[in-house]
Amino acid sequence: MLVIVLFILILNVVSILLMYKCLGIESKKEKLIFVVMGTALMYILTSIIYWISTKDIQMTEVSERGKDLIIFLFVPINAILTLPLFAKSFSKFRDGRIDGKILRNRGVLLIILLAIILIFECIYFKNIQQQVVNMITEEERQTVEQQQTYLNSVAANTLAAGENAIDSTNSVDDENVVNVNDINNQEESNIVTNSVQ
Repeated sequence: MLVIVLFILILNVVSILLMYKCLGIESKKEKLIFVVMGTALMYILTSIIYWISTKDIQMTEVSERGKDLIIFLFVPINAILTLPLFAKSFSKFRDGRIDGKILRNRGVLLIILLAIILIFECIYFKNIQQQVVNMITEEERQTVEQQQTYLNSVAANTLAAGENAIDSTNSVDDENVVNVNDINNQEESNIVTNSVQ
């Protein structure tokens, strides 16, 4: 897990540095605003795509943790693929090297590219979450089967122990009947012997 978090952190740093470097603007404040706004936009778009892709899937605690991991992984990926290109075009526009029409066309092209990426991500997110749900369902099914097997063995042992107890009680009752008959026979023979004497 630590490796994944470290990888996500590195992706975020690369994304921020690429955007910052591609902006030819001298003002650090404007660069910072562009980086923050671009990253926030990517986070919002990725969150919306994740929500759309998993709205029909039952969310679990594992899914919630996976959601955070997936979103924080794909935000910098989306940013790396689109925002530095837009930042470079925006810098050229600010310097007067390209006009507004070219900037708009590049922006539309990047939006189309981002839309295609987000469609693939939507499909990917849905598949990932469905696999997580299937794994959890299979694990729960195996747990229920193990519990049922255990309960069946306990019930069988209890039933066997109960039958042994009933057999023991019956044999004790038979011995008691035999002992009572022996006592009655001895008493009768004592009475007969006493009467003969």
